[in-house]
Amino acid sequence: MKLNDPQAAKGLEGKEASGSAGRENMGRLPALRWAELPKPVGLRKMLGPGIILVAVGIGSGEYISHPYITSQVGLTFLWAAAVGLGLQYFINTEVARYTLATGETAVTGFTRLWRGWAPLFVIMTVVPFAWPGWMSSAATMVTFTAGGQGSVQWIAVGGLVIIGLVLTLSPIVYKTVEKIEFLKVIAILVFAVVIILFVIGWEPWAALPAATVQSAGRMPEGIPAAFLVTAMVFAGGGGALNLTVSNYIRDKGWGMGAHAPRIVSPITGHEEAGSATGTQFEITPESEGHWKIWWKNAKTEQFWSFFVIGLFTIVIFSLLAYRLMPVGSYQGKGDLSFIQVQANIIGEQFGGPLQTFYLLIGTVALMFANLAVVDIVARVVADVLAVSYLRDHKFWTEAKIYSTCVWTMIALGVIILSVGVTQPITLLAMAAILNCGVMVVYCALLIRLNRRLHKVVRINRPRIAALGMAVLFYSAVAIFTTVTQIQSLTGA
Repeated sequence: MKLNDPQAAKGLEGKEASGSAGRENMGRLPALRWAELPKPVGLRKMLGPGIILVAVGIGSGEYISHPYITSQVGLTFLWAAAVGLGLQYFINTEVARYTLATGETAVTGFTRLWRGWAPLFVIMTVVPFAWPGWMSSAATMVTFTAGGQGSVQWIAVGGLVIIGLVLTLSPIVYKTVEKIEFLKVIAILVFAVVIILFVIGWEPWAALPAATVQSAGRMPEGIPAAFLVTAMVFAGGGGALNLTVSNYIRDKGWGMGAHAPRIVSPITGHEEAGSATGTQFEITPESEGHWKIWWKNAKTEQFWSFFVIGLFTIVIFSLLAYRLMPVGSYQGKGDLSFIQVQANIIGEQFGGPLQTFYLLIGTVALMFANLAVVDIVARVVADVLAVSYLRDHKFWTEAKIYSTCVWTMIALGVIILSVGVTQPITLLAMAAILNCGVMVVYCALLIRLNRRLHKVVRINRPRIAALGMAVLFYSAVAIFTTVTQIQSLTGA
């Protein structure tokens, strides 16, 4: 029986369902309850999830990886940013589809397919993102701004503790994260306008089309595979980060997510009643009309706030590197020293205030990216534990599990930094390589999950093809990385 075969659902409940068939209990989870699909809200009120995800990308692929690659080989790798963001746009909207229709997270949906996905997704989320590469990078940027003063290790540890306090003391966590990431993106867009007007000039723009088109599909030579993978995977979100579109939809109250409780602080917030498992709605002419508006707005929100802003920032920061550092002029190590070189050039050519602005933007972008990562990982893990293992526990609510997960992530980051692993590019590369495999798995699962929805809301063939391309793309990236790493280790 399909998760949402209309005839099966009609026979069981006497009406058609948008989510799981009435009595089916796949993955040993409760069957979906019945509720009405709320009336759609305006697009402006739906802004947020895409901004948070792209804010993570601005802290890695946009600010670090792509500019570094540009400094080495020019604008020949920007095609990968467009491809990566495009594929993630389809991933994000298909994650949104399931939660809009059922009020459940995509990970809970995977658990309905097979309960073994619950522990596996905990592992696949925590392990890749335990490495505090964003915070280590932010701490490095602080020392640049302070003229080389300060300890990267201890600044990063302090930053992680601040993140933990912000996330566990916020009355409604999502609202705090959304406001922080909105401010970050606005500041970066202001900086982008300034450098477009006063720094970049017309020559990089003129070189962009030919360089991108002629190199499309090619992997540039002379760049370590780890850098290339980081740029491709973290263009936008990356890895398990994309799955938390589900969690943010629930906290924003989109579609059937309006019937799910929000995550609040167990200290300063008021925990909301509700179940982490989802709901389904009856297919009627009215609900079908509401669904079409919800789905259209969800796609529009992701297109503009995730794809367009993500691609714009990657291009701008890459053009800045192209303008300031002619190809081959930078011969430094593969770390953040090239950011320092760029900052020095900005200071020499355009003045100290713009140099400081550039470094502060980087610091804020990277620190807030780490905040979003900790929030995202804690949400995924809390969702899995609350649904699959602690569903009937009176004390361990999802909010308490979330706060515990936040401080567990903080503790893991502190331990990693304490043993001396502080190289930002290395940490980001570790996260990217591990997340590449995660994306292959959940793209395939999304196809299977969303094909089982009611015909009114299920995935169509063009989108199945898009997710299939994502599976092939990230599989190829994973194989490429594995082969190059083996060759590097063996000296081949």
